[in-house]
Amino acid sequence: MEDIMSTHPNVVVIDRMTQAIVENDRETLAGIFTDDMVFHGRGPIPFAGDHQGVDGLLAALRTLFELTDGNVKLEQLFCLADDEWGAEWERAVLGRQGRTLEMNDAFVYRFEAGRIREMWFIAAGPSEAASFWA
Repeated sequence: MEDIMSTHPNVVVIDRMTQAIVENDRETLAGIFTDDMVFHGRGPIPFAGDHQGVDGLLAALRTLFELTDGNVKLEQLFCLADDEWGAEWERAVLGRQGRTLEMNDAFVYRFEAGRIREMWFIAAGPSEAASFWA
């Protein structure tokens, strides 16, 4: 007998968030994040630091899309969540000025009443990742 595993509602929220970011859909993101959401970027990335709210998140990620001229390919490797926390592992392939950077990225989400309150992005890029952005 095959076990059927249901998708936690917060995994659905994470997937909707990713789609809204790709589509630059601020309205959907405003409903997904709490008003006081904080995005923490860590690692060899051009937007490292803490960013407040939807506008801060979009400004940080806009930097990535501008520097790569949109040459960003993402593959979600896994995503799981419970009522308070979520985690995601992603493979990113970025192109810039004829070069390619492959990274694995971890995301950790803290939820509050079904909305994302905090989001951590931890880039696990190779040592040459910093020079990719220079």
